[in-house]
Amino acid sequence: MHHRLLPILVLLVLASSACETRRTTPVEVQAAYADLVATLQPAEPGFAVLRLEAFARRNANYDIVLEVERTAGEWRQRLQPAYLNARELARQGQFDLAETILKDLALLPGEAAGAQAIDFLAFDFYKLKASRLLVTGDSEGAATAARGLLGQAKGSDEMAAAQQLLDLAAVAELGARMTRMTALQSSARALHVFLLSSYADNGHYPPRLSLDDPELSYLRDTGSLRAIERLEDYRSTADTFSVIVVGKNGQRLRVTNTAVEPAAVPPKTP
Repeated sequence: MHHRLLPILVLLVLASSACETRRTTPVEVQAAYADLVATLQPAEPGFAVLRLEAFARRNANYDIVLEVERTAGEWRQRLQPAYLNARELARQGQFDLAETILKDLALLPGEAAGAQAIDFLAFDFYKLKASRLLVTGDSEGAATAARGLLGQAKGSDEMAAAQQLLDLAAVAELGARMTRMTALQSSARALHVFLLSSYADNGHYPPRLSLDDPELSYLRDTGSLRAIERLEDYRSTADTFSVIVVGKNGQRLRVTNTAVEPAAVPPKTP
């Protein structure tokens, strides 16, 4: 019986000895701890735990360490809910906020939520981002996210998934460009008809042309010109006109008194 109690007595003595070796916390350490707690951010539970753990290590010989460890434990309870919140934000398309939370959790690879965040950020987060951007029509953003996956892919399956997303993004971008060009052609034809009608009514083309002209108010109000970002290089004579219409994404068409046709992109100035 005495032999069974001996290990327990030894542990109690050791624990008591450890407590007795801790000194009373100096006032300045108490003040530093109060300042630390006051600056912990609810949106950064991972960083909070990291800071509390560092403070506990620096002041392990003071009795305040028990309170620091208790506070760190309370902050640890926030880690898993933060991870689940980040996953939900990613599903809703709030990728910037989700990524911020996940990177905060990743500061603690030894915690379950930290390990999960690291694993999710390694590939699946950016795969989800690229896929959602494709669905919402942001093919350029999807392609950027997919290219980021190429450098993070581990193994043939992940590499194949990244390449497939790039393929889909390229097809989606082609479709988007064709849609934008169709819209620009429609706006250009509306402007073409307006100028021909102006010639028929007035016997000449307008000497100047701007998207803000009052004469174009009807076309603006009906959205007929919504695909046009600006007009460039308008020229007119008694019987001819020429103008470049530039779309929202830089696509260009030349509108003349006889046709609507593609326009060359001007060379970049050095």
